[in-house]
Amino acid sequence: MNSATSSINTDLPTAEVSHSVLHPDFIAREVARRFPIEGELTCFLLYRGMNDVYLVQDAKTKYALRVWRKTYRDVDDVAYELNFLDYLRQIGFPASVAVPQHDGALYFKVNSPEGERAIAMYDWADGVKFGERLSEETAFRIGAAMAQMHLHGNDWAGQDHVFSTDTAKDYNICMPALIDFVYDRPDDLRDYPIIAANLDKRLDELAASGKVPLGVCHRDFHPSNVHVDENGKITLLDFDAAGEDFMMQDVQNFVWGNLFYGFDPKIGEAFENGYESVRPFTQEEKDNKELFLMAKCFRLIAGMAHSSTAVGRGTLRFRNLDWLGDYVKTRARAAGLL
Repeated sequence: MNSATSSINTDLPTAEVSHSVLHPDFIAREVARRFPIEGELTCFLLYRGMNDVYLVQDAKTKYALRVWRKTYRDVDDVAYELNFLDYLRQIGFPASVAVPQHDGALYFKVNSPEGERAIAMYDWADGVKFGERLSEETAFRIGAAMAQMHLHGNDWAGQDHVFSTDTAKDYNICMPALIDFVYDRPDDLRDYPIIAANLDKRLDELAASGKVPLGVCHRDFHPSNVHVDENGKITLLDFDAAGEDFMMQDVQNFVWGNLFYGFDPKIGEAFENGYESVRPFTQEEKDNKELFLMAKCFRLIAGMAHSSTAVGRGTLRFRNLDWLGDYVKTRARAAGLL
């Protein structure tokens, strides 16, 4: 297959692009010249979404290649995730990590119609999504792995590092898009800015207390972001949102995802029990579980609103916005944020 080419008609307006899709043939050529590939190389688009994922395979090995979507983040912010994953690789932690190029670099950049985009190729995570191989025993081990990852993150950051709440509050970047998203919902237009402002204050208060720890977090961990193979081996993946956040937010992200998918609540409980077998929660973390569940849902709405120009409004705008809004507001009121 060859990518389509055409001449430019200067009499026509030039379109503004929110999300282009790179042709698999282009990806294959770049991979072939940048990575230690063996034999014939194949490449095809696996998923188009928040980021685009390609399946790349040579004569011996299968890989997952990610092309990051152009967002408000600087293109080189991906280095945070990739460097942390490389540290996890060095200590033998079970995560899907970037494959180094010939020069040792973990990612490269290309020009696209919407601007520079970053690309990295990862080890293929064997197995299936946890949701396809549910068990409380596996959930316990996943929770323990998450806690171990947090402790490793502390080591990677260094004992003198002071964590910030800036990334934990990046829903604020998405607020203009969220307001546009709910333009015809007057209650949401009134309530969401109030929730965001009060959540800012609450998170800063929790951080200042020193009793609800921050750390290096996955920030989008849910049952589809961990694979389990037929022997029970787990692999954590999709760290593209990685950054500094509350550890309990990471935990409740998974618990919320479990509830959103409709899995038995015992799965979430087993995950939390596994986590506490490695790093017990503080009492203040336990007291704020509902706050972090609410924050997860609020982040999801804001983030999807911001991404809607690239992935569309349909998923939330026409199916789940009422349910999500009720979930957020009920807990915001209980927490004194609304």
